[in-house]
Amino acid sequence: MTIRTIISGLLIIGLGLLTYSLTIPYYKGQESTDRLLTDSYNLDKAAYYKREAELRTNKTKLMDFGAGLSIASGTILLFLFAFKIKETSDLKKVRTMNKILVFVTSNLVWLLMIPGTYWYYTFRGGRGDYPPFADSIGIPLTTEIPIYFMLMIPLNIFLLLTTYKAKLPTGLFIFWDRKDTSIVLTEIFFGFWLFINFFFMLNFIYDGDHISVFVNLFFTYILLTLRAGQISKWTSEE
Repeated sequence: MTIRTIISGLLIIGLGLLTYSLTIPYYKGQESTDRLLTDSYNLDKAAYYKREAELRTNKTKLMDFGAGLSIASGTILLFLFAFKIKETSDLKKVRTMNKILVFVTSNLVWLLMIPGTYWYYTFRGGRGDYPPFADSIGIPLTTEIPIYFMLMIPLNIFLLLTTYKAKLPTGLFIFWDRKDTSIVLTEIFFGFWLFINFFFMLNFIYDGDHISVFVNLFFTYILLTLRAGQISKWTSEE
């Protein structure tokens, strides 16, 4: 079974869950739902959320997970086709970007988090995820968007430090048998950030955070690129 077949299977599963979710109602009973909306302003928040949870179906969970899985597998599939990867052996042929492209694309893709955040809250607000008494989505937008701008500073510092003396472009998936301390520490360093990135990716997929899934997968490629650039320094010295 090829990599493309596996990822295509995940894409089909994701689209299937998403399609199935569209056939399910949001709530179990329309009359009970109408009564809850009528009483929403007279109930305390705890009582509202308890009754709302009892009435809600698994529609939104299936919709979010299906969409997240579809976007993730679709993005990976595009990557496989773009780099002409069919078998695992083809991974050795994948090349990284050069340093300039790493900086330019990283900043441009990171900025997608801004429209992505706007879409995240407007989409969920439009389908009724938030109670009638909830504050405007303007509050999380005005809080999160400036944070994304500020995070561009540590992002570029990280890129500067990890591209320092890096050999780019190079093979994306390179390994070195030598067990020098510098190589081990490099692998641990990037292994840590790849683990953190993977943890966020799982959360974005489960939550159906459409744009964040794509951004996360792109930065997986960037982290692998930075790792390869650092590891390749020692291969060139031999």
